[in-house]
Amino acid sequence: MRTTVTHDLPVMFRAEYVAETTPDSCEGCRRCMKVCQFGAISFSAATRKTAIDPRRCYGCGICRAVCKTNAIMLRDRRQSPLAAKLW
Repeated sequence: MRTTVTHDLPVMFRAEYVAETTPDSCEGCRRCMKVCQFGAISFSAATRKTAIDPRRCYGCGICRAVCKTNAIMLRDRRQSPLAAKLW
């Protein structure tokens, strides 16, 4: 994973999904940020919510697994205009 992310060598490939948050359900606990190995999740101090950058998301689903409020869902990568052609 480190080779892919840090050195831009494609050892790992992205899944057919990207994670997406539901802002109304997000409590801003940041558990998802702690487990994201790809740095795809950011936190807004203004809204106290997290957001996922689909261009950096590999679709592993670990963030969804740790979300206690079910505020994260996996969406088909082809439906995301920013990530549709990133594999």
